[in-house]
Amino acid sequence: MSKLVQYTLSSITKIAGQKRTKNLISALAQSAKIDLLLLAYNNRGILKYENSMVSGEHYLLSKILKKNLIDIRQPIIFDVGANVGNYSLLLSQEFPQAQIYAFEPNENTYQQLTAKVGHAVQCINAGMGSEDKLDKIYTYADNLIAGHASTYEDALSTFHKKGDLVELEFQMTTLDLFCEQEAIPHIDFLKIDTEGHEFEVLKGAEKLLAEEKIKIIQFEFGECDVFSRVFLKDFYAKLAEFNIYRLDSNRLIPLFEYSLNNEIFHYQNFIAVKKDFPFQTVD
Repeated sequence: MSKLVQYTLSSITKIAGQKRTKNLISALAQSAKIDLLLLAYNNRGILKYENSMVSGEHYLLSKILKKNLIDIRQPIIFDVGANVGNYSLLLSQEFPQAQIYAFEPNENTYQQLTAKVGHAVQCINAGMGSEDKLDKIYTYADNLIAGHASTYEDALSTFHKKGDLVELEFQMTTLDLFCEQEAIPHIDFLKIDTEGHEFEVLKGAEKLLAEEKIKIIQFEFGECDVFSRVFLKDFYAKLAEFNIYRLDSNRLIPLFEYSLNNEIFHYQNFIAVKKDFPFQTVD
C-alpha cells in the first residue's frame, strides 16, 4: 500500500470514524465490482497462479535461492512433480552447475519433460510419496499432459469439475529410498508440487529430515489438500525445525508461528527453511 493511500485512509478514518470508513470502502468496492476477499488474498500471496512472475517463483529462483545457494559449488535440487519441465528449465538456467533431479509420474508428461530440459536435468519417470509401490494418478482424457494430474480423483472431478478422466498406473518411491539408492548425501532445495500429495512426499523423507539433510523446501498448499485431508498444521508439525514463509510475487511473508487464520484452502506456495541455515532474504 502506497504512503499516499495510507495517508488518505488515515485521514478519512479520523474524520468519519472506522465504521463509516469500512462502509465507504465496501460501497466503493461494490461499485467498482472489486472482490475484496480476493483482493485481500492476493495481497497476502494467495491465489496468484497466472505465471511464475505473479506467483513469485521467478523471484524465489532469481533472488532468494541465488543469494542463498551462491556459495554451494554444485547444489543438489529436486523438482518433485515436474510436469512438462517449465520449473526444471528455469532451475537449470539459474543454476547451470546444479545437480537437478526432476520427477514426473505421468508417462505422457514425462516425454514432454525430457524433450524440454534435455541433458541439463536428470529426469525420473516416477512419483514421490510415503511408500515404494505402484499407484494410480488421474488426468484429463482430452489433455493427458495437464498440470492438474493428481492421485486424488476428487481433486479433478469436484474441484476442477472435470468428469472425463483417465487412470494411469505409475511407480511411486520415497525421497529417503531414492537418495539412499543413488547415494545422494543431501538436498539443498526441494520443490514439491503434487496436487494435494505434498505432505505424503514429506512423509517419505523421514530419514532425510531427521538427519537434517534438507535445507530449503518449497511446497504448494491449497484446494487439493481438502481431498488429501491435510491441514497446514500438519506441515508445521512435520517441519518443526524449519521457519515457514508464504511466497508472494516479490517477497517472502514470515509465518513462523502457526495460526488458524492461515488455514486457507486456496492456491499458495510456502517456503520452509531449516532454522540453523544462514538464510538471507532480499533487502
